[in-house]
Amino acid sequence: MKNPKLAAQLEQQLRNYRVDGKPLPGIPSQAELTALVAQMVDSVARINYVKAIAKRDISPRRLDPKDAAMFDPLRAAIHYLRMGNEDEAFWLVFLFVHCGKHLTKGYGLVRMVYGAFNDQFVWTWEKFSESPDKFSIWLHQHLDNIKKQRADFPFGNHRKYESLDQLDVILKSYADWVGPSRSHKALMDSAKAKVGTDPKKLFDYLYQSMNAVHRFGRTAKFDFLTMVGKIGLADLVPPSAYMVHGTGPVRGARLLFRGAVDDEFLSKKKLDELSIELDKALGVGMQVIEDSLCNWQKSPSAYLAFRG
Repeated sequence: MKNPKLAAQLEQQLRNYRVDGKPLPGIPSQAELTALVAQMVDSVARINYVKAIAKRDISPRRLDPKDAAMFDPLRAAIHYLRMGNEDEAFWLVFLFVHCGKHLTKGYGLVRMVYGAFNDQFVWTWEKFSESPDKFSIWLHQHLDNIKKQRADFPFGNHRKYESLDQLDVILKSYADWVGPSRSHKALMDSAKAKVGTDPKKLFDYLYQSMNAVHRFGRTAKFDFLTMVGKIGLADLVPPSAYMVHGTGPVRGARLLFRGAVDDEFLSKKKLDELSIELDKALGVGMQVIEDSLCNWQKSPSAYLAFRG
């Protein structure tokens, strides 16, 4: 197992953890405990990986959506952040989250959107936000040809039910969320003026405000804001797993705290509270709790690697 020291620590903490004086019912044997710990270690590793690449040199090829082999929206976002172009960095994180990374086609969909399909320009934030309607016209002019190559542009696993037909509506709603100035700095400054700079309060305020983004539900909002925090665009920390509108993490929490994924004895709000308390004991952060519970419930007694 990766990071055996962390794994041993988490295993001991979970074995000793009590809710109302009782052990966690979802880990009755070593098999479930080992599988859950492995998912937590994986989650920590994914977070640390993003933080690590934020410190590395970045090849110029990572910025070019026409470069199928090398383009990477997260590395590109980190580059633009370093160059002082926060707007482009936020935009690339948003496109990364909305489009996702496909298991076999990688960033094909992000490259198609950001790289304007077969046209010789890039839908930078400056170009897009100046007139989202122009993007809409462009998209629908090209949509038939794009759909002919649909197999090359699949959404990632978390967004697999999304449709290209609504892409312009979703992207415009994101621009509207950012605000009339189209400045992410202005958005963040306004949020801080309302709730202060506490990373958890700021995360929650932005999370709630992102209801304005079309078809951006719990997972998308959570993934976007945590990624913004991981690459260093803003100091944001999730205060909870936001299980009230969740599915996968809720099933994982029900399994852990009640012993069955379909046990509805506890409300989602209570499950969220129990998850927050668990993190206080483990100290891994709510992103790890949310991510690992979601992945663990898919195979609770045998470790199954998350593949996106």
